[in-house]
Amino acid sequence: MYGLVKSDKKAAKIWKRAVELGDVDAMVFLGEMYLYGEGVKLDKKKAERLFRMAADRGDADAQNDLGNLLRPEKKYEEAFRYYALAADQGYTEGELNLGICYHYGKGTEVDLGKARYWFERAAAKGDEDARKKLARLDRRARFLLDSEEKFEEAVRYYALSANQGYTYAENSLGCCYMDGAGTEVDLGKARYWFERAAAKGHENAIQNLARLDARKAAKIYRRAVELGDVRAMTRLGGLYRTGSGVKLDKKKAERLYRTAADRGDAFGQTNLGTSLYSEEKFEEAFRYYALAADQGLTSGEFCLGCCYKDGAGTEVDLGKARYWFERAAAKGYEDAIRNLARLDAQV
Repeated sequence: MYGLVKSDKKAAKIWKRAVELGDVDAMVFLGEMYLYGEGVKLDKKKAERLFRMAADRGDADAQNDLGNLLRPEKKYEEAFRYYALAADQGYTEGELNLGICYHYGKGTEVDLGKARYWFERAAAKGDEDARKKLARLDRRARFLLDSEEKFEEAVRYYALSANQGYTYAENSLGCCYMDGAGTEVDLGKARYWFERAAAKGHENAIQNLARLDARKAAKIYRRAVELGDVRAMTRLGGLYRTGSGVKLDKKKAERLYRTAADRGDAFGQTNLGTSLYSEEKFEEAFRYYALAADQGLTSGEFCLGCCYKDGAGTEVDLGKARYWFERAAAKGYEDAIRNLARLDAQV
């Protein structure tokens, strides 16, 4: 109705009548008019009273709006309660705001696991701000792991999220137990968390399980290769190249990489390129890196940038080197970020 009335003043008059009759939606609409001074004199106190009336009658929109008014007044605990009411009704903005409260400890204790839970609920419904908040949480964890003095804090963060069933955190916590980062090495616990994440299809967790039991993995990959599984060709090639669970055999590794690469697998193309590069077959390596990079594989983009930078298999072209480094760097590839910095230092 609000949008159908051309005059804000007339709309305000209609909403006032509806409020007198106890219409909850009218309380919210009229509150927003007072909040922004549309058709009425701006009056945040009246807006707050109207939002409170609707919120206490169970309106999720009003509960979230009231929380938004209380938070700048530093009434964090009350704001938190109203955000929780809205979030429990599935109101997306309320879920986002409740996640923010848990993230920064506003009106409640800091709880990054609960923050992630509410951000994920909102993000699943397309909320861009929630997706950005999730990305920041993940960057925070990676930063903690990159700092030698903050492994223990990173483990606590991952444990909070993993215990609530978040797949990314389950795999990351498994890595901490496997590598002894921030905790004692405990391969049993590492396997437990990898298996939880792997059961939900997390590729890195599946690979980490393979690292824990490379022989079993090699057997599985051989069967998959026989069935024509291209990704298994690349992974089995990796085991032969490093001697994990099989006898080290770089020729077999290269043959498997080539089979996968020639079937269009970007990982196979990059791994084959790296194998050829080590043999100083630069032109062939360059061709396979280019195939992988054109498919958007980050490591392929980085390696292709290195070829252009160093003139390996192609002419030196710092403009193209920068282009491929920037593509990889935009996806967080650390070596590409460092190479961009080196290019900038040369200018």
